Amino acid sequence: MRSSVLLLIASLAGVLGGAALIGLPALGGAVIFDSLALGVYALLHDDGTGAQPAVHEVPTVASVLERARRAA
Repeated sequence: MRSSVLLLIASLAGVLGGAALIGLPALGGAVIFDSLALGVYALLHDDGTGAQPAVHEVPTVASVLERARRAA
C-alpha cells in the first residue's frame, strides 16, 4: 500500500478519535468531513480512463499452437 494512503487513513482515524473525545456532535461533523475528504481524494486520483480490461485478447487454439511452435 502506498504511504500516502496509509497517511490518509491514519489522519482520518486521528480526526475521528479526537472528535469522539470531544463529543457526539463533533463526531458527526468529523464523519461528514472524513466522507468529503475521501471523496475529494478519490476524485483527484481518478484519471478518467476507467478500468482497463484484464484480458486483451482471447487466445484461440491456432494462436496457442503457433506460440508453442515458435517457443520450441
